[in-house]
Amino acid sequence: MSYLALYRKYRPQTFDEVVGQDSINRILKNQIKYNRIGHAYMFSGIRGTGKTSLAKIFAKAINCPNGIDGNPCNQCDVCLKIDRPGVMDIIEIDGASNRGVDEIREIRERIKYPPTVGEYKVYIIDEVHMLTKEAFNALLKTLEEPPEHAVFILATTEPNKCPVTILSRCQRYEIRPIPKDLIIKQMKKICQDIQVNMSEESYDFIATRGENSMRDSLSLLDQIIDLKDETGSVAFSDLLAFTGMADKQSVCDLIKRIISHDSAGVLTCLRELVSNGKDNILLMDQVIEFMRGILIAKTAKETAKEILLCTIEDFAAYEELSEQLTFNQLYQMISQLIDEKNKLKYSSLQGIIVEMALLKICLGDQLPLSTTMAEIGTPKNARTPLPSMNIQSKPSIETVSSDKQLIDNSRLETEFEDQEEERFSLDVEDFKTMSESKDELELSSQEKTVSSPIADRISNTGSRHDEMRFFKMLCDEIGKTNSGQAMFLKRGEPALEDERHLSIVYSVENKNFYQFVNKPELIKGFETVLLQKTGKPITVAIKLEEENFNELDLVEKTLRIVNDEAVKVIKTDDKLKN
Repeated sequence: MSYLALYRKYRPQTFDEVVGQDSINRILKNQIKYNRIGHAYMFSGIRGTGKTSLAKIFAKAINCPNGIDGNPCNQCDVCLKIDRPGVMDIIEIDGASNRGVDEIREIRERIKYPPTVGEYKVYIIDEVHMLTKEAFNALLKTLEEPPEHAVFILATTEPNKCPVTILSRCQRYEIRPIPKDLIIKQMKKICQDIQVNMSEESYDFIATRGENSMRDSLSLLDQIIDLKDETGSVAFSDLLAFTGMADKQSVCDLIKRIISHDSAGVLTCLRELVSNGKDNILLMDQVIEFMRGILIAKTAKETAKEILLCTIEDFAAYEELSEQLTFNQLYQMISQLIDEKNKLKYSSLQGIIVEMALLKICLGDQLPLSTTMAEIGTPKNARTPLPSMNIQSKPSIETVSSDKQLIDNSRLETEFEDQEEERFSLDVEDFKTMSESKDELELSSQEKTVSSPIADRISNTGSRHDEMRFFKMLCDEIGKTNSGQAMFLKRGEPALEDERHLSIVYSVENKNFYQFVNKPELIKGFETVLLQKTGKPITVAIKLEEENFNELDLVEKTLRIVNDEAVKVIKTDDKLKN
């Protein structure tokens, strides 16, 4: 006989052998004992939890003449015939490959014939959510009023994709994910039967990788048992080498370096793990899982060990590290790691992403969030010197005071959290640099005409600052519900015509984004967002630059293309020309 996979060889044959579904087992057994068998059932749940196994056991039990407490006897002629493939009374249909209306018509034609072996003819449709809309419609009437000898059992992992008209005609049973301790218990029985020895750490590792699925766990066990030595033992180190995962002690050492802000140690530890063949995606999963353990140990206290189902050594490590971090720190670190992990699936630079993600949580909280780029002293501020530093005149005291108050008020209103958006951050930094540098000016109050360009510059900067503030506020709020719409919105350039009217201008090359955003319902939504955030009505206009671009002179076209306020237009007089 050919080799059978473990999940097939040890497939449960009675309701009592089904692991982790006690309440459903009891209901189905009682229905059989008291002859209250329904005409249609639906079993839904994640993969590998027993949906198809329950369907087969139920089909056998309702046809078995010698049932024992609702279970099939597995010894009579009916049970033995049903166990053999090809029996006419138990029809298994794969919904993914038989999803059309023609296959359902065939079922309707065959269902009227009585069973040949037992009392019922059972149709098991697996992955029923894959049927087409037309196929579901064709099944409705038969499913609602089948012949007395027919029973339908539908199995699916996505019941939300099934029409409500189908769901309402079935008895629904949600197959629960199998707890890890029950999976470990079942694996120990199997290993004892096949004479393979493994450590508790190995069982815990396999059950964790199985993600509450018995079939996934047994499939992994099926591969691992061939790592056994002459004595029939499987070493945990061989298990880790085969799966490409790191041991928990290495993960713990890595997280200790992260908590202690040892960036060099983090990179060294990460290099050792990768050089030993550890997978980047699996490593991120392990770090996130370990951080979750620390978080639960900090918040759940006495019940944390029961929730985590971990070893004593692991729980001691969780408790030790939980004392060094706050809840907010743990939450932020886990959230950042999850965000970075989502980038790994579609990137060819997985190693770099993992390095940057770990360094981000290692060094991210060393600088206070309120620290501005001007206070740190980055070269960005050096690129925008105050254009009027060489002017030696002073405005009046009233002018300086009012301008300073205007700048200070605007400065207090701007706290941009997203420093990664260069367009927004540069404008804010320019504004703050001018505000700080203005206090150092010592100008003469007798030359107001000379100092008037300074006031104009400050006023223009404030206007530019307001339009960027409104625009970023709008993009951030839209991005919370529709990131794609916010991305298209950011391709435009804001222009505040006055404090009640914001224009968003798109260049010719961004015409596609303009066409997407320039819709009345979207514009109305933008205006509603600005009203809620600012408390005053601000109209929004979406414009395309090519409408009047060709009518502009050469200088204005150049300014539009460069789009940088630091560019100055110098007009020379006739003497300089000569």
